[in-house]
Amino acid sequence: MRTRHFWGTALVVGLALGASACGGESSAGATDGELEKTELTVGSLPLADYAALYWADEKGFFDKAGLDVTIETVQGGPAGVQQVVAGELDFTNSPAFVAATAHDSGLPIRSVVITSALAEDGMGIYVLDGSPIKDIGDLDGKSIGTNTTKNIGDITFRAQAKSEGASVTPKWVEVPFPEMLSGVKAKSVDAGYFPEPFASFARTAGLRKVVDLTTGPNDGLAAASYLSSETFVKDNPDTTKAFADAMYAAGADMAKKEDEVRSWLPTFAKLDKKTAESMPLPAYYGAYDEEGLQRALDILKEQELVKADLEVGDVHWAPAE
Repeated sequence: MRTRHFWGTALVVGLALGASACGGESSAGATDGELEKTELTVGSLPLADYAALYWADEKGFFDKAGLDVTIETVQGGPAGVQQVVAGELDFTNSPAFVAATAHDSGLPIRSVVITSALAEDGMGIYVLDGSPIKDIGDLDGKSIGTNTTKNIGDITFRAQAKSEGASVTPKWVEVPFPEMLSGVKAKSVDAGYFPEPFASFARTAGLRKVVDLTTGPNDGLAAASYLSSETFVKDNPDTTKAFADAMYAAGADMAKKEDEVRSWLPTFAKLDKKTAESMPLPAYYGAYDEEGLQRALDILKEQELVKADLEVGDVHWAPAE
């Protein structure tokens, strides 16, 4: 695997800045089987949610598809999206929620692969063991650390609260995941949002989970995706399809080989062997899950984070039938 590390700085600023929408683009593209481009640069974070990219690269799925893929480690989802819009990356990882809100805000992007669904018990809100906070209702008015707002942590929290009939308005505080545990321990925040592997670290450190964010409306929700620019998929529909097909083939293979996947994860992700062996794993997709993506979009509409008339076909590119 050829992996180049790229750490962006200014690119994290304002996704909508400097980007213009390409109105009227279709979400489907005509293909004829001839790859328009074979050398691809893909941005990604080395996390379990996006592991299908690394598996496809190492296990030959891209080679079989006729693709030569170089992986660049990006600073985060927003930075990668901006690089795709600028033409610096062909594809990049993104939470499914962010892909939808970015498109809705006017960025000329499309998701092309939905790689994984939320892992059962894979993320939640944690507090110190001695905290008086016992359940979701106790978090009203409390501070909760999250990596970024209007993202998967606070969005799934609001969906969970609504499903439980809880009227809760916490104060969301942006805290990087590597600093979340120390922030909760120092009582800089009352609680923290921890996805895996940070949730495993929190439990090991003695923190107590008070909200499971993978149940109810969030159960099996499409969580991770890879996206590209509207220009790229319009100009390279066969290459885009080949990339998506290879990713889904890798996901299907991973779904059948859990033990092998667990032993392999520490080779690219920042995971120790013990955590990789025990942490909840995402559900890796072997095919496009429109229903899971639709439910994610419905949650965004309910919270008025995207326009009411936004459809899955507006957000997700698929080859023409």
